Amino acid sequence: MLYHLGCGEQRLDGYVNVDIRATDATDLVADLNTLQLPDPATGIFSHAFFEHLRRDSRTPHLHAARLALEPGGFVCYLGLPDFHRVAQLYLEGGPGVIGPTFDLRNVYRYTHGDPEQTASDAGWIGQLHKSLFDVPEVAGLLRDAGYPSYVVFSYVFPGEPPQADVSLGFFATGDREAVDVLQQRCTAFLEQFDGRFIDLKSIRFADGASRSTAHAAVVGGPQRTALRRVARVLADKLSKV
Repeated sequence: MLYHLGCGEQRLDGYVNVDIRATDATDLVADLNTLQLPDPATGIFSHAFFEHLRRDSRTPHLHAARLALEPGGFVCYLGLPDFHRVAQLYLEGGPGVIGPTFDLRNVYRYTHGDPEQTASDAGWIGQLHKSLFDVPEVAGLLRDAGYPSYVVFSYVFPGEPPQADVSLGFFATGDREAVDVLQQRCTAFLEQFDGRFIDLKSIRFADGASRSTAHAAVVGGPQRTALRRVARVLADKLSKV
């Protein structure tokens, strides 16, 4: 089963289109903070969704997505604003996505999500970006959620200036895979969205990791807190020896 999370008004054929509200595109209405899917997933995809989760919901969401995957399954999220690149373009006076120069209006579009385009207070809160990202932040979230293998990449949205590589995405699996294999799988999967959600020729892989599945299971999700607690106790005992 392929899932499309945070579909809004955009329906993807061949996917179960999921959103927190009912729209003409929605197949399943569900709270994506807790992410309880009715059937195991061969793949979970989203575009311009993850940045709308509250900060304390991000790791639990990714952890739940990992647990929902069938063997060989994957998650692929697009549309995370890259704050490092946004700040860089602003300071450099680079080309704008809205207007000729990457000014504060352009910055606001990525840091806040331009929520004024919605008519209601509830819509404003929903449209608001609640997190900032860069490559280390995304990689850290994936590690904390226990993914054995992942790659993080930057890219340009179709039709925007080639220098405006202000979007991040990631592709992660519940099984251990070599980083080069993961990059190939990621690129092959994204071919279906070339020209719609991503200019595929602009993709640049910025980070990646492949760890043992057992190690990832120990450090990921709820187990991580317990592991840290044990480490603190051992460190305290050793300091008294």
